[in-house]
Amino acid sequence: MQISFITSYLTFYLKGFVKCDNNFVEISCPNTILKLIPLGSLKKTFPIAQVSSVNSNFKVTLGSLLWGALIALLGLGTLTSSFFLGLILAAVGVLMVLGSLQTAVYITVAGNDYLIPIIFLEKAKAEQICSTIQAMIAKRYDDTNVRVHTEKSTDRLVDAINNMSHK
Repeated sequence: MQISFITSYLTFYLKGFVKCDNNFVEISCPNTILKLIPLGSLKKTFPIAQVSSVNSNFKVTLGSLLWGALIALLGLGTLTSSFFLGLILAAVGVLMVLGSLQTAVYITVAGNDYLIPIIFLEKAKAEQICSTIQAMIAKRYDDTNVRVHTEKSTDRLVDAINNMSHK
């Protein structure tokens, strides 16, 4: 299962993704400066056995919010002298403000938190990532739960003994 998502409106062409298989979780998120300038990407792969939790919440990136508001105001101020430049600056500022509103997914791996920023309009994808990884964690616990496996084995032995004694 692979889920791709956008981390910023200004760099909508840079997609991040979370890929899950039976044993590993792989994440890839583009790195940007002020949600505007691409600067490589973060790529991590870790075994599901090391993932202890996954959570999502709404987050506001204060730096991008302030810079976006400043650029938008600057763009509105220059509309009278240079309409085209003012319009571009205002649009970039508004997109930066919108990009500062995120649904953040936190994956805790071996005590370290990894942040996956997703634009708030793709909240459903963030929830899908969380539920998929939580299901993988639950499956891992079920597979390694000695008590449950011992009870099943004991039940099969008791059934076998009962079937032998009834013959």
